[in-house]
Amino acid sequence: MRPVFYLFDANGSDLTGTLIDRTTRITVTDAEGVSSDTLEVELDDRGQFVQLPAIGDRLRLMMGYLERTPIPVIGDFVVDEVRLSGPPLSISFTAKGADMTRSLKAPIIDDADDDTLADLARRIAQRHGYEVQIHPDAERIPLGHIDQQTESDMALLTRIGRDRDWVTRLDGNRLILRPHAGNLPPAREASEWQPAIHRIDARRITRYDYTTNARSRYGKVRSWYYDHDTGRRVPVEVDDGEQLDAPTLDLRHDARDEQSALDLATARLRQLRRASGSLTLEMPGDTRLLAGHHVLVTGLSEPVAGQWVIERAEHTLDASGLKTRIECVPPSAGGRASTDLTDSILEEIE
Repeated sequence: MRPVFYLFDANGSDLTGTLIDRTTRITVTDAEGVSSDTLEVELDDRGQFVQLPAIGDRLRLMMGYLERTPIPVIGDFVVDEVRLSGPPLSISFTAKGADMTRSLKAPIIDDADDDTLADLARRIAQRHGYEVQIHPDAERIPLGHIDQQTESDMALLTRIGRDRDWVTRLDGNRLILRPHAGNLPPAREASEWQPAIHRIDARRITRYDYTTNARSRYGKVRSWYYDHDTGRRVPVEVDDGEQLDAPTLDLRHDARDEQSALDLATARLRQLRRASGSLTLEMPGDTRLLAGHHVLVTGLSEPVAGQWVIERAEHTLDASGLKTRIECVPPSAGGRASTDLTDSILEEIE
């Protein structure tokens, strides 16, 4: 199949015709979490005929295969860096998938009472002019009083979300808050709060690297909260039901109440599970594979074979064609697809 890309400016004008003969490499990186998508373009500038993009220019990228329609829209990007080098003369520029305002990254001192995690996200988004897309479960996560000491709003929301195993993400002018994709059940097609799942057979894989480590082999996580009636610190423990003889991890900071302690311990256990192993796959390009999606690897021996969550997807188009590289972690138990439904919900990566 023939790989192809299309690049448009903010007015919808097609820039592809002026760039296609000069483009030597396009790389798109999509990451789970606060990091926004990144676009990198390298251009051959021999003769110095290429018009330099300007910082702040908005671009839309479509990339895929000519024979597979419609060509996927990869995303909208804002140019944030331009580089010239030589010889030979070349131009490269990078663009981010979100136009992050300076105020969102500026440290501030503040205090507020937010009833829930959703309230905090809405307050921050409104302060900086972003639209919000918030998972409904955020309405049921209590917060209360927050003292913000020389911490940016983005850092604050990211930190509080991470403590509960939630992801804060900027996409264009939207601030997105949702559980980590490893905790969400996958489906045949991605929806607002449900990631897609794809089957990848070993015959499609050109290289794989699997890593496991003992640093995250905790069987339990223990959190604490202060009981005002008894005047004592009370422990709350959660375990994975598999490694009960493994060490227990004690969280450093006390929770507000018993439910908060349970939530914090559960979130940390899920994060430890994902940190226990990683898998990197390289294969012929497929831009349908995105961060947050699930994959089922077949045709290889365990523990490589099985279900994984994409933490980072990188798609590169150059003289050798379109290639994809994905970095994966294990899902939490709650994020696994039902064994009985697996064959019916998977999209095959061909």
